[in-house]
Amino acid sequence: MGLPYCESIDMWSLGCVLAELYLGWPLYPGASEYDQIRYITQTQGPFPDHLLSAAAKTDKFYRRIGIDAFGRTLWRLKVSRQVSAVNHARTDARLALILFLKCILFIF
Repeated sequence: MGLPYCESIDMWSLGCVLAELYLGWPLYPGASEYDQIRYITQTQGPFPDHLLSAAAKTDKFYRRIGIDAFGRTLWRLKVSRQVSAVNHARTDARLALILFLKCILFIF
């Protein structure tokens, strides 16, 4: 999300890694940042508005839906087609790189 790193994020990451090692699969699988954010939001609930307002990448995954009575910005997670339209070119480039690397491995 583009928030500054702190001990809270380190503990969250450690918990996710330990769960993945124990379970044998990631808690939040996904082919992209959006997929992971969507899984986290579905299982843990929405991110607090004050975190979304402070994050550098919020506009990439969320859209502003208004302002509440206290003057805080309200956010809603974009649907996948809104995000994929923006990131389509990057995804194609990554896929091309992966296919290229597979070809190299196959040759050697």
